[in-house]
Amino acid sequence: MELHRTEVLTSQTGALIPVTYVGVLPHEGYVRDAVLDLKYHGKRGNAAQLAGIVNQVLPLLGGQYSVLTWAPTTSAHQVKRGMDHAELIARHVAVSSGIRAVKLLRRVSAISQTGASRNIRLMGPKFVSKPLRRHRNVLVIDDVVTTGATFRAAAQALVNAGASSVVCIAPSRTM
Repeated sequence: MELHRTEVLTSQTGALIPVTYVGVLPHEGYVRDAVLDLKYHGKRGNAAQLAGIVNQVLPLLGGQYSVLTWAPTTSAHQVKRGMDHAELIARHVAVSSGIRAVKLLRRVSAISQTGASRNIRLMGPKFVSKPLRRHRNVLVIDDVVTTGATFRAAAQALVNAGASSVVCIAPSRTM
């Protein structure tokens, strides 16, 4: 497991909220194939395999999560692929871990990260979150971490909505 970083984000009330970003395995070999086949070839069974990678490291992170969510893909990609691959992975993680999965985030920018330059990726997507009750420890799932911009945008939206801590984890990382 590689811990990309832990940082503190500021909530709208000025509270300092810890956020941890994790990419589990290098984006190569069977992990890369599993991600790409899920996203681009509709091999939904790969979501369970990728969730298994996440579930293996969750105990090492030591968190107590109130809810699990995912970084949603663009509407266009969801329509084209017939699914949100991050949601599929997240729902498998939820079943295995016993953490309740809830769609908290909505993507408000239509800019795709797929195939974009590093500079474009660093600008990241934009998300808004449903309001959270106080003291919500949120686990966010995605398929792969490249620059971390997607996770950071998701985490900031959750912090703005009232999260008390956020852990973002993907089974694969390019960094």
